[in-house]
Amino acid sequence: INRSLSAVGDCVQSLVAKSRHVPFRNSRLTHLLQDSLGGESKVLMLLCVSPDESDCSETLCSLNFAARARNVELGPAKKKAEGAADVRLRGTLRDLEASQSELERTKAEQGRLGEVA
Repeated sequence: INRSLSAVGDCVQSLVAKSRHVPFRNSRLTHLLQDSLGGESKVLMLLCVSPDESDCSETLCSLNFAARARNVELGPAKKKAEGAADVRLRGTLRDLEASQSELERTKAEQGRLGEVA
């Protein structure tokens, strides 16, 4: 975990420095977080600290990390382009709505035919 958080810290430092290269591939965690840290979305960082005296050094390290992360300016969040799954889901939803409308028309038509008979 510490190695991955260290890699996140390296990425944060590169973003703060507006470096041309951000080492997202240095760990699986940073590779997974690349879209979130790279400026394509809003990022919220929660920090868990302990008031216990025995955890003072860990809490201080966490606070220092959060202070560095706070200085990162990712820019405005951008609207994410629809993925293939989103497009399929929207198509399926349209098909279901069309089927529901057709079913309602058929029921109404059968109801009118039943009144005539």
